[in-house]
Amino acid sequence: MIGNYFHSGVDLRIITHVHNYDFGEAIPYDNTLIYKDVTIEDFVWVGSYVLILGGVTLGEGCIIQAGSVVVNDIPALSIADGSPARVFKYRSIEHFNKLKKEKNFSSHQ
Repeated sequence: MIGNYFHSGVDLRIITHVHNYDFGEAIPYDNTLIYKDVTIEDFVWVGSYVLILGGVTLGEGCIIQAGSVVVNDIPALSIADGSPARVFKYRSIEHFNKLKKEKNFSSHQ
């Protein structure tokens, strides 16, 4: 699920499945795929060359910096980077809510 006003850089990859390696019929894994949803809430900005794995939720207004690998949920209004991506800063909730109330939404694609 991808929310409204989502922006991403080039070469975003979202992987929503993994191979069955734990209880499968063969090793290293069998032909079974295990699917996990990805949820990207409204106003999320993801940089170029980001990888997002299944089971992750990106909270409203969060920013994922370029080159990051997202393996866990990222809270609303946070800024995260790295492999695995970790929150290092938060956006101003007051300013974000002011712009949201005024409907000042970016039209960049």
